[in-house]
Amino acid sequence: MTLNSKNILPITVTAFFPWIIKVALLSLIMGFPHTLFVAAHYILIFLLFAAAFTLYFQSHKQQEPFVVMVVAMASMVVFELVYFLYFYSGTFWFLTYVDWIVPAFLIASVIHGTGVLVTKE
Repeated sequence: MTLNSKNILPITVTAFFPWIIKVALLSLIMGFPHTLFVAAHYILIFLLFAAAFTLYFQSHKQQEPFVVMVVAMASMVVFELVYFLYFYSGTFWFLTYVDWIVPAFLIASVIHGTGVLVTKE
């Protein structure tokens, strides 16, 4: 797969929708006990990104799952930077291993795993 704007834009858009839904839903449950918040965060990640990238890979079966995952993760780094620099005004208590690093790993794993499962059919 050669990366160009025709490949990158659909991946970025596909990554944006579950990311923005996740941000909105997490802002609603910020007051939950931390254990419940983390569990809900992980479940949201799995469900939202699995659904979005299942749809993506069903119509882009020729795409390499690893490349799609890398582009999606790079896109989300940009989304996060823009969000935290320009829109978020709260504290950064959640930038921890459990609240940020593990979810990033889960997102990458879900995108790649979904791609492997859907494109092998």
